[in-house]
Amino acid sequence: MHRRVCWALALLLSGCGSGSDSSALPPDAEQMLSYLNAGVTLIMPRLGGAGAVFPFALNPGSPGATGIQFSPDPAPGAPPNSYVFTLDLDGDGNGTNETAFTGSATFNNNPANAGAGFGGHVVLTMQTAGGLGTLTGNMDFLLTPAGGEVSGSGTFNEAITGNATTLTVPPASPLLIQMAKGTPNSVANACASSLNGDLRLDVDGPTGTMTSTWGFVNSRTTARVTGASFTGANAQTTNIPDADVTIPCGQTSSANDWIGVFHQDWACLPVEFGSATLTLSVSGNQISITDEDPPGSGDINTYQATLIPGNPHVVRGFFIGGPVGGTYREDFSWILSPDGNSFSDIAKYVYQEGPSQGSGGLCGGRATR
Repeated sequence: MHRRVCWALALLLSGCGSGSDSSALPPDAEQMLSYLNAGVTLIMPRLGGAGAVFPFALNPGSPGATGIQFSPDPAPGAPPNSYVFTLDLDGDGNGTNETAFTGSATFNNNPANAGAGFGGHVVLTMQTAGGLGTLTGNMDFLLTPAGGEVSGSGTFNEAITGNATTLTVPPASPLLIQMAKGTPNSVANACASSLNGDLRLDVDGPTGTMTSTWGFVNSRTTARVTGASFTGANAQTTNIPDADVTIPCGQTSSANDWIGVFHQDWACLPVEFGSATLTLSVSGNQISITDEDPPGSGDINTYQATLIPGNPHVVRGFFIGGPVGGTYREDFSWILSPDGNSFSDIAKYVYQEGPSQGSGGLCGGRATR
């Protein structure tokens, strides 16, 4: 579940409702506020797909590694554990990789052994299809037993409107990120994620500028937008009332969207990869899963997952796997794509017994009908 933090800052900027009544605002202020709110609420459901990619980058040759290049930095004098990367990503879940990332990263350890305490600095550029926009940014991240911490900044220059949106999280106050557990101190407040902390969003465009602070608390289901203001081309500043914004997943969908048979490709750190056939059925808020890994092997595990309240396209569950004397527990979160034809898998496993007891790893996956 942890490695998604590497991409959170970048993807949040690449989108374009609010709980406030903006009808009393000047038209240009209302338009920019809607632009900002829609960008945040549309992009968060796509973060899971990015979070599931990182393990594939360290498993070259696996089916999920197609379109990913991740290699040691060839520059003379590059620090240890420095890498350059290119990544083609299906940001909107429609089956086409329309978004390209390039950049470099320096980690504090070997990324093949990523776990709690693993961190680093990432510099990246993102290009959307058709030249619609470009993001440049940098971030620092640290994986923790609970999830991850991320700070940094990035600016997305969007070609259609001419708006430049900058997201900033100060290093002294990193944003805490984990997959929502559905417990009182880990509620879903940004699609499948439970965030804690503040981030600043500034928009600079042809019609004016807007600034705002988005506050997240891991026990609250909404983001609180405060300190927002808009300064128009006439240099007049309008203060915008504080507002609560809901950032759900699949709010117009239902649990039945999960029903069906999926082929899943998965990869883990430490390095390992494979595939499975998953057959899903639904009863109430429960998903029943028949997992044949690998497909056609007859090696079948059955287990359950539970819908995250208010998010019918997000489920969370666990299963017990491995041989007697070396069993492990794998906790996972799945995020269904908007069209219901695929889902991403973000997971963490821990050995329950044997010589590796207490240790484990991270996994990511993608499943398609």
